[in-house]
Amino acid sequence: MVKNMRKTWVRAAALLAVLTLLPALALADRFAVVKGGRLNLRQYPSTSSYSLGKYATGSWILAGAEQNGWYSVKTMDGKRGYMSGKYLNFGAYNGGATVKYANGGYVNLRSGPSLNYCVVMRVTSGSTFYQQSNYDGWCYGYVYSGSTPVYGYMYETFLDSGVTTATVTTRNGGRVNVRSGPSSSYSRLGSLATGTQVSVLLKGNGWYMISANGMEGFMSTRYLSGTGDTIGTNTGGTSSLTAWVNNPRSTQVLNLRETPSQSARSIGQYRNGTRVKVVSRGSTWCEVYVGTRHGYMMTRYLSFDGNYIPPTYPSYTSVPSYPSYPSYPSYPMYTSVPAITPTPTPLVQYITPVPQTSEPAAPKAGETVTLAIAAGGSSNIITVYHDAAMTQAKAYYAHGKQAMMLKYDTDACMIYVDGGVAYVSTWNVNY
Repeated sequence: MVKNMRKTWVRAAALLAVLTLLPALALADRFAVVKGGRLNLRQYPSTSSYSLGKYATGSWILAGAEQNGWYSVKTMDGKRGYMSGKYLNFGAYNGGATVKYANGGYVNLRSGPSLNYCVVMRVTSGSTFYQQSNYDGWCYGYVYSGSTPVYGYMYETFLDSGVTTATVTTRNGGRVNVRSGPSSSYSRLGSLATGTQVSVLLKGNGWYMISANGMEGFMSTRYLSGTGDTIGTNTGGTSSLTAWVNNPRSTQVLNLRETPSQSARSIGQYRNGTRVKVVSRGSTWCEVYVGTRHGYMMTRYLSFDGNYIPPTYPSYTSVPSYPSYPSYPSYPMYTSVPAITPTPTPLVQYITPVPQTSEPAAPKAGETVTLAIAAGGSSNIITVYHDAAMTQAKAYYAHGKQAMMLKYDTDACMIYVDGGVAYVSTWNVNY
């Protein structure tokens, strides 16, 4: 009797242990999306192993246990094998974010939440960053180097958590099923009404993993669309678009905003025809890159077919005209400065004192002056300007050019040269 009771307890304990392990085993299986091109499904967890097939970016797979950076997986066409974790996107529902940088390249992983900290590792675009916490715009987490996690900080601008928003949309205003996997063959978890806002946790071909009203599951992209300030799409694709700035008026500029809001800080202004890379397109806002600068632009001011109003740049006011002066005899133009052969300087020079003389009087209006290279200057040309502030260059002359003095000043002189009025530094005037 006692022996039978002991066997019963042992069996019950074993069954309880199995039941306890079941949720943990279930949690180990999660969906992921292929990224970075056509990915090999390997027979064993090694790049030298036989390929069972290739899967394009956006393909859904069911990932199991991880071993040395490789995941045991099951594809949607029923095949089983192994895929490298470097090319799998697990989305935001498990803390994963995709490292992104315009035009590819790498992003620095730092030892602390500031640019002053040293670089721990350079992480290539497309890698997965597993975020654990956030410090004033800096995300703390780790990336895999082979099978070893490397911890550090990365600025949130360079991380795409995959969480966007979308709206459930149907033609008849009905409800849409939420499935337990990215296919209509998976079981129904519930349904959401048309107009429901959802969080998109992971994007794949034809299906999104979404969360709304306390329910987490999968919905066909045919029933998801962006609206308002959201940046969700109903394409299911992961490729980017090219667009061009197209303001209503040719003289206008378009603001690149830090966040999708007209009250957000402007981080750049761009004229019509500026080419931008659109990574997420919505009905009101687009997430874009202009060069390496990331931000948001309003969709209605972007052209997606290459047609835009040619930009017009503001015209600058012309230089004020001055009264004409009687013509003066022309002087020969000197195109080059004669070469001067320097006289060797003796090792010892005897300097005979020269009596002090007063400085010559400044030239008066109408007198002829010669343009000369300023003493100690590094340039071998003389610049004359449109304005007395000497900000807009008008012409350039060699040493020896003659002109007529119109007005002398201690900083800039007004002169008449080559039939026009100009300004030149007093240091460039010999008299």
